[in-house]
Amino acid sequence: MKVTRAERDGVAILRLEGEFDSFETELVRESFEACVREGRHQVVLDLSNLSFANSTTIAYLITAQKQAQSLGGKVILAQPGEFILKTLKTLGLDQLFAIQASVDDALASLEST
Repeated sequence: MKVTRAERDGVAILRLEGEFDSFETELVRESFEACVREGRHQVVLDLSNLSFANSTTIAYLITAQKQAQSLGGKVILAQPGEFILKTLKTLGLDQLFAIQASVDDALASLEST
């Protein structure tokens, strides 16, 4: 598992790669919290290389979304794979998160809001 960070136009982009379970969720939390501390409340999570996320990781994504919203921001999920997208839809989380087909689409959707 790996989290890398980039930034475009003031938006933090966190790329999650590999499989995230309860132990790796802390890495996601630390990365997101760093964005928030630096005033980056618009965060795109690039899920294109995320092959698995357990319930602890999904629960933290919900927490991150709520935190971003409380600060006037937003978390957008970009390019989730088939497994992740099916999981989000099964849990009804596609109603909570904005889900875009790519990072570019996610960034464009932020520009239009």
